[in-house]
Amino acid sequence: MITEKLYYTDAYLDAFSATVISSVPTDGGYLVELDRTAFFPEEGGQCADVGHIGEVRVLDVQERDGHIYHLVEELLDVGVAMECRIDFAERYERMKCHSAEHILCGIIHAAYGYENVGFHLGSEDVVFDVSGVMSAAQIAWAEEMANRAVMENHEVRTYFPTSGELAAIDYRAKLDISEGVRIVEIGTVDRCACCAPHVRVTGEIGIIKILSFEKHRGGTRIRMIAGLRALADYRARLAEIQKISELLCTPQGEVASGVERLLHENEELRFKIKGAALRAAREAAEALAPTDGNALLYNPDFGMEELRELSRAASGKVGGILVALGGVEGDLKYVITSSSVDLRTVTKEMNSALLGRGGGRAEMLQGAFGASLESIKEYFR
Repeated sequence: MITEKLYYTDAYLDAFSATVISSVPTDGGYLVELDRTAFFPEEGGQCADVGHIGEVRVLDVQERDGHIYHLVEELLDVGVAMECRIDFAERYERMKCHSAEHILCGIIHAAYGYENVGFHLGSEDVVFDVSGVMSAAQIAWAEEMANRAVMENHEVRTYFPTSGELAAIDYRAKLDISEGVRIVEIGTVDRCACCAPHVRVTGEIGIIKILSFEKHRGGTRIRMIAGLRALADYRARLAEIQKISELLCTPQGEVASGVERLLHENEELRFKIKGAALRAAREAAEALAPTDGNALLYNPDFGMEELRELSRAASGKVGGILVALGGVEGDLKYVITSSSVDLRTVTKEMNSALLGRGGGRAEMLQGAFGASLESIKEYFR
């Protein structure tokens, strides 16, 4: 028995009665087949509806060879009539997003001839691919035209044309199918083959917002939202802008310039700090007493640049090996220099003894030690 697809005739049907015709165990629950259903199965890139059969939760819906199977949490009795209900709030937002995607794709196809070559409607957004590369200006124009189509409140019509009628219709389609094709027609904006539920008029969609776009496999991947999802996204972004505005003590409309100013100030501060750190390295070198043996200098605030400056400035004072260390124990950065010892001959033994990693030239090594500061001091003493 093939399940009657109620969602084809009424996308707004959120409650219905149906008889259980099979119920079998499967991984994660039970697969239930009904004689009729308004649950839309996962198909064409759109997630399945969820809801309840009786009091049992419907977790997923899949179609196989015309049979629609509902994944539920409990075994149901075959032959029993059940009251079913869909989580319509989620279904309705998907309807808005799917109809919005049709509008955008129809506008892009009409203007640039690009085909829709990929589509996914998830719980958060819609991602679709078109076959050509689009510029930022083209994306902005398509978004504006799509929102104008929403405001014009076009009728959205769905129907199954005969094979003869289909041959005379100009429509978009991803697959080469000539039988059982369902057409979704949105005023004069778009006509496309589609199996999913859609809104009755475009005004229900609300706003259409493109969130991002990028080049993808020779075309363009577009991420968008519509309806209450777009409102929720706008609210979240506005809240973040408000936080930034308060932190910068800058009006919301000027947060970008406020961030630029802060970055510029931070860059100047980093430059001053770097200059002070290099001066500190040179001062440490000046304070080092000349020696014919080894010397070790440590400053936890020094990075590799400061360690190299320290080594350069102090190299003439040390007859043996100069060890410049910075950072924290467990990951002590080192720059080791010498004018009398070929450091390549000691690198392997030194790194092995001090849990080190790194290497370099005969006169300079760079890397890090995992050993304690005291162990390092003892090794070079």
